[in-house]
Amino acid sequence: MLARFAREPHQEASVVVVTSALRASVEDSGDHMAGLSRVRQSLAAIGHRLGTAWNPSYYGKDLVLVRAGKHAVPAGLCMEPPAGGSDSGVQHGWAFDLVSLSGSGDERRERLLHACYAISMAARLRRDRPDLRPCRAADVLLHVPELLSPERGASLLAGVLVRPLGGTDEGSGALPGEDPRFPGVPSADAWDVFAQRPPQRGLYAVSDVHDIEWGTLDRESGERVTEGSAHELLPLSTAWLDGSLPVADVLDRAYRLRVRRESLLSRHLRALSDAVAAGGRLFATLGDGLSGVVSDAALMRSAMVAANAESAGRMHSGAGVAPMDERGLTAARRRAHFSLHVTKALKGTGHQERFFHAFGNPLGSRAADSVVGFLSVLRREGPGTPGFHHLAHALRWRDWWHLHLPPTAQGPLDRLFASVQKSIPGTSAGA
Repeated sequence: MLARFAREPHQEASVVVVTSALRASVEDSGDHMAGLSRVRQSLAAIGHRLGTAWNPSYYGKDLVLVRAGKHAVPAGLCMEPPAGGSDSGVQHGWAFDLVSLSGSGDERRERLLHACYAISMAARLRRDRPDLRPCRAADVLLHVPELLSPERGASLLAGVLVRPLGGTDEGSGALPGEDPRFPGVPSADAWDVFAQRPPQRGLYAVSDVHDIEWGTLDRESGERVTEGSAHELLPLSTAWLDGSLPVADVLDRAYRLRVRRESLLSRHLRALSDAVAAGGRLFATLGDGLSGVVSDAALMRSAMVAANAESAGRMHSGAGVAPMDERGLTAARRRAHFSLHVTKALKGTGHQERFFHAFGNPLGSRAADSVVGFLSVLRREGPGTPGFHHLAHALRWRDWWHLHLPPTAQGPLDRLFASVQKSIPGTSAGA
């Protein structure tokens, strides 16, 4: 939609971006797909309430509203929470700006997408800091130096999913049925159709990029295995907060780095999708991962090896698989997400399950010790630690951990769970 809008000879646009607390919704739901569905429905309801005059569409995971000319912020957004999202329990934040457009269609498109990057960041800041009264993006971002540390500033710069790829960026762009951000990868809409009649056999598979913001460290040596997007942006964030670089220059340089990282992510996911094409189909149903059905575990495992080799040192994914059976798609999906969780508990180790795990395959004693060590570090460092949500997942799935760990590891893990259970809401029930 933004590309179509930019093709029209508009000289100015009013742009609003509405973001959501996606991770909080996922944690509250206890299920990634359920949380993602809540967010999509809430954003869609807001877009519907505000009407077609604002041309509602998506910018990464956010809702973007664009209208030619100068216009006041839609009245529905000034309600708390925004109209349309009040029934969902999803926390939203929004910001707006007026964007000057000039030049060719491609130049107008670039200006529009670049502006969305800053507006989306301002929306995230207002979501997390409800006391911030300014709503125009430029005014909101002036408060960043007084509110954020360099690390949190880098996370803010890295958190926006920049823009759709395609068009003038990399060849012909996405075809019908492909994800606009990831040309060559089937879209979530195609998955919705596929899921109405999924195959009765095969394995449900789900992948996710590990530590996409801060990268992965080797647990033994402490050396960097992959560089995250926020880690890459930390020098820019530091320069922004100490005043040594104007905010316009920070945003311009950060935007170019984010485009490069999104292009890398697109290549990584397409390599994974292409590698299973002979015996499966994966869809871009998650922000930085894929899900679908594959014929066998060996195919998915080899696909992970190929995709991770393609982006070695820059990003890597883990994947979990679970058999499709009479329990249905939802049960297989939950089990595959547990196996994906296993890979995250073993990231930065030398164990083969660090990038691939099949539900039902038990872990050896050394891998089990690494799992307990990973979760113990999260407990020790406490809430607010990057990755702390993995401990909440482990609590919800502790029954499945018992199925996969040797007896020697179950006692230490149970004692760890007992020490933190009361401090993590919504984890009293097992898997």
